[in-house]
Amino acid sequence: MKTEMVMPQMGESITEATVSRWLKKPGDTVAKDEIILEISTDKVDSEIPSPASGVLVEVRCHEGDVVPVKTVIAVIDSEGAGTMTQKAPAATPTIAASSLPAQPTATPSTATPTSPVAAPIPDGESEASRFYSPLVMSLAQVNNISLAELERIPGSGQGGRVNKQDILRYIETKSAASASVTTTPAAPISAAAPAPSRPVATPSSKVPVIGEWQEDGTKIIPMDAMRSAIAEHMVRSKATSPHVYSVQEVDVTNISKWRNANKKLFANTEGFNLSFTPFFLEAAVRALVKFPHVNASVQDKKIILKRNVNLGCAVALENMGLIVPVIKRAEEKNFVGLARALNDIANRARSKKLLPDDVSGGTFTVTNPGIFGTIIGTPIINQPQVAILCLGAIKKRPVVIDDAIAIREVCYLTLSYDHRIVDGMLGGQFLAFIREYLEGWDINRPLS
Repeated sequence: MKTEMVMPQMGESITEATVSRWLKKPGDTVAKDEIILEISTDKVDSEIPSPASGVLVEVRCHEGDVVPVKTVIAVIDSEGAGTMTQKAPAATPTIAASSLPAQPTATPSTATPTSPVAAPIPDGESEASRFYSPLVMSLAQVNNISLAELERIPGSGQGGRVNKQDILRYIETKSAASASVTTTPAAPISAAAPAPSRPVATPSSKVPVIGEWQEDGTKIIPMDAMRSAIAEHMVRSKATSPHVYSVQEVDVTNISKWRNANKKLFANTEGFNLSFTPFFLEAAVRALVKFPHVNASVQDKKIILKRNVNLGCAVALENMGLIVPVIKRAEEKNFVGLARALNDIANRARSKKLLPDDVSGGTFTVTNPGIFGTIIGTPIINQPQVAILCLGAIKKRPVVIDDAIAIREVCYLTLSYDHRIVDGMLGGQFLAFIREYLEGWDINRPLS
């Protein structure tokens, strides 16, 4: 029996996803629920399991293809039979020789590289007739490939789309063609002949090879889909919100003592270690309930207050990316509940198990670069929110208490906030509440 595997719908608003990487190839044996490919959307990267056990006999899309949801992407033969194929999603039309652009004159000894030839673009066409993934557009921009030129590249992806392999093959061919033009003696041009429309390539204008070191000591690495989304989101946030920053020093000695006294019991009870982050999450939730204008968003000239505290927690990923999964209705959770929720979303983020709904609907964000030793940070607001709290590293420092010097565990908290609706007074009061909440932690407080 053959089982068709379809591109899953990762959320109500998701209509397509990019195939990032196939972990299995046709002919490989797969087990049910074994991860066989990775996909990427504009919200999350996810690992997709096999829907059945058997042999992967057919793959219908390539890495880099953007595939609509519910489209068949692979076929699994549960009986291990069948002919294994890697189906080309779309046939490339044959182009008549008369319609090809004129090639540079070459001597009989000059070899012409074999590669896909760009088909002519229809006259008057100025907009893209195909969808291009962020990776393809990035490669085109880096290599000075115009939209018109991109439209002429034959695509082997879903529905004739240009994928990563198509454009890299085209770039390599273009580079080789430029090199052959440079080494071929130019024929004399008669006085009546028109001047060439574009300059002949020179060694200094050689198209750089993506991912390889160049002669000038640089290497070009295209952004992946996640990094492109982060870049766009951060630039838009800076353009949208006038950022203001406030910093307060917090003595977390009591919290550290309480954690040390309870972390063994906590680990035995919950099955994971107790970090410092849940303490700050609880304090932030209490502050957001007290100061609802920080748990808000701006729409035109209206302030939208949020009834629930949906707490975003920034998680650093191994591939240098960053994702912000959300703890929904955080105001309804106690300390242990927040710690469990944080552990759950962090683990699922790093193992690519998050769904788009897990990273949407946040009303406030907490980020903790302090775990990497950062003392003070000034993070960018996660739109459409109006504030983000940054946790600095906890360090032992000499401080003055009752005119005496003492060694205390201290960290710095930074609040980045949108000055359209959060003023310095509100930002200061919000931070002061968190500081007092943490410094007043009861060291005799029970774990649950």
